[in-house]
Amino acid sequence: MDFKLFLVTFSAVFLAELGDKTQLATMSFASGNRHALWLVFIASSLALVATSAIGVLAGGALSRLVDPRYIKIGAGILFILIGVATLLLPGTKREKAFGRLHRELERYMTIDQCRTCERFQGVVQDLVEHDHPELRGVLRQLHVDPTDHHEALHCEDCSAKRLRALFDEERPRGESG
Repeated sequence: MDFKLFLVTFSAVFLAELGDKTQLATMSFASGNRHALWLVFIASSLALVATSAIGVLAGGALSRLVDPRYIKIGAGILFILIGVATLLLPGTKREKAFGRLHRELERYMTIDQCRTCERFQGVVQDLVEHDHPELRGVLRQLHVDPTDHHEALHCEDCSAKRLRALFDEERPRGESG
């Protein structure tokens, strides 16, 4: 085995993937599915293996048609062009995709912060006291021990405020809260 080739390939791909949209997507899936982390790990690993296999097969086929030196030069130029485009064109589709992914990741962070927020738990408790049969299961899952609560963070997009408003809208007329 060519250990140097192995090490160079591993290092290049590893560094290229750090912080890439693939890793961010995997983080998003993992944070939203903490009960199935191994499943997310296996699925994302298999996806990376599959895309790597496509790359190896395409590179092997292309090297039969084109001198490998030209492939390396072309790949290097393409890599530089992508880097320059990323720096010079911040409003591109890629940036918008990163923006959406960033907002999604923040949403997962917010949800975790909300679950332990005393304001959010106050709304949960009010809903529990309302005793609506369709909400019992989800409210049991959202309940957090009072010793694990934190003070309200006064988030701009407060889940507790949204839930309270929705509850107030859905509450039958004349029923007080």
